[in-house]
Amino acid sequence: MERIAIYSRKSRETDTGESIKNQIDMCKDYFRRKEKCTFEIFQDEGFSGGNTNRPAFKRMIELAKHKQFDIIAVYKVDRIARNIVDFVNTFNELENHDVKLVSITEGFDPSTPIGKMMMMLLASFAEMERMNIAQRVKDNMKSLAKMGRWSGGTPPTGYKSKTIVNNNGKKETYLELIEEKQHLIESVFKEIAEGYSTYQVGKLLNISPKTVSNIISNPTYVESNELSANYLKSIGYSIFGKLNGNGYLVYNRRPRKKGKKLFNAKEMFVAVSNHKPVIDSKTFISANSNIKDRAIESKPRISNESFLAHLVECSCGNSMYIRPGHKRKDGTRNVYFVCSKKGTKEKCNSKWLRIDIVEETVINTFRKISVDNTTLDNYLKQKNNSIDYSNIIKNLKKQINKNNKDINSLTDKLVLLEGPSIDIVSKKINELANKNTTLNEELLKIERQKMFSKVDGENVVVLSNNIRRFLKNFDKIDITEKQNFIKSIVKKVVWNSNANNNKGKISIEFLK
Repeated sequence: MERIAIYSRKSRETDTGESIKNQIDMCKDYFRRKEKCTFEIFQDEGFSGGNTNRPAFKRMIELAKHKQFDIIAVYKVDRIARNIVDFVNTFNELENHDVKLVSITEGFDPSTPIGKMMMMLLASFAEMERMNIAQRVKDNMKSLAKMGRWSGGTPPTGYKSKTIVNNNGKKETYLELIEEKQHLIESVFKEIAEGYSTYQVGKLLNISPKTVSNIISNPTYVESNELSANYLKSIGYSIFGKLNGNGYLVYNRRPRKKGKKLFNAKEMFVAVSNHKPVIDSKTFISANSNIKDRAIESKPRISNESFLAHLVECSCGNSMYIRPGHKRKDGTRNVYFVCSKKGTKEKCNSKWLRIDIVEETVINTFRKISVDNTTLDNYLKQKNNSIDYSNIIKNLKKQINKNNKDINSLTDKLVLLEGPSIDIVSKKINELANKNTTLNEELLKIERQKMFSKVDGENVVVLSNNIRRFLKNFDKIDITEKQNFIKSIVKKVVWNSNANNNKGKISIEFLK
C-alpha cells in the first residue's frame, strides 16, 4: 500500500480554477487507478510560494523525514515553491529520504534523469513568473505612489487611509490626518528640534524611542515646498508632483532584501499628495539635523566628574581629558582638564584648567544669554557671514562642468586612437570621473550646510529656551542629563591658557 501526501497551496482561496479543493480532487483522481493507496491532505491557504515558511508544508516535510509517506503529490511543481533554490533543496531533501515528488498535470517521472531535468526547468519557470508578477506589482505601486495615492500597508503614525471615488467612478486611496493625533506629532518634532533625545521625548510623551525616530525621519509629516524639497533631495530622495503645501507620500524608504530592511536605499522618492501635513519645513529640518548629530555609532565613556566631559578642547586643537590634582591634607582635591598632547613627545605648554572654573564660566555665560540673546545672536550671525556658501557652490559647479567637458572631449578622441593610446586616454577619463564623484559629494554637503544656515537665525530663540530650561532644572537633574543638555547647546569649549596676559581665556562655541 502506497502512502500518498497531497499538498495544495494558493495565495488567495477561490472556488474556481486552481482552488485548493480542485487541486486535492485532481490529485486523488490521478492515484485512484492504483488498487491500494492512502491519502493525507496538507493545505496552505493564503501563503505565497516565494518561500517555504508555510505551516502545513513544514509539517509535511518533517513527517516525510520520518518516512511517513512514499509519495508527495502536487497539482504543479510551483505549489512546492516558486523559488528555484527552495525547490531544489526540498527535492533533494525528499530524495534523501526516498520520497518521490509527483506533479500530476506536468506528466514526467522524477526518478529518471530527463524527468528530474524537466522538474528543475519547470521550477525555474515558476520562479521567473513569480519575479515578473512581483515586478508588475511593484511598478503598479510605484505609479500610484508617484501620483500621490496610498498603495497600501500600515499608515504612518497619526494618519489613516481613506478611499474615495473619483469622477470616473474609480476608487482612489489617500492618507487622512487623524486630528486627535496631530498634537502628539507636533510635540515630537518640537521637542527633538529643541535638542531632546528620542529617549527623553519618548519618556515625556509615553511612546517608544523607535517610534519617535521613525516619525522624525518620515517626510510624510512635512509640508511640500522648496525648502523641504531641497533638503529631501540632499539626503537622496527624488521629488514628484507640484509643491503646493500638502504632505508628501514616501516610497522605498525602507525596502527589504531577503527579509531584511535596507538603509540608504537607492530609488527613494516622495510624491506630493493631498493629505494635510503636520509640521513646517524648518522644524522638520532642525529635528532631523539634531537626530543626525546624536547618531554616533561608538560613544566614548563619559566621565561623571563634569557635565562638560568630552566638550573641552585646548587651543592647540587637541581634546582635554579629566585628571585629579594632588590630594590635600583634609582629603579634598581639585579636578582639572588637561591637554591630551601633554603626554606625547610634542608637549603642549597649555596650563591645566580647573573644572569648577570652566563650569562656572559656562553657567555664567548661559545666565547672560537667558537675560539677553545678543551674545548668541551675534555668534550665529558671525558664523553664517563667515562662509560664502554661494561662491563655494559656484566654484564646485564650475569645476564639475569643466571636467564633464574634458571627459566628452576625450571620449570623442577614443574613436581615432589605437593601441596603448586608448589605455592612456581611458585612464584619464576614469580619473576625471572619480574627481567629479568627489566634487558632487562635496557640492551636496555644502548645499546642505547652506540650507541649514538659513534656519540658524530662528534657532536663537530655540537655543535660548533650551538654556533657560537647563538653568531652571540644573539642581534637579543628574550628571547624565546635564551632559545631554549641554551637548544639545554647545559644540565645544576652547581653553587658551596664554590669552589675556597669560590669565587664560575660555571660549564657547554653540551648536547651530
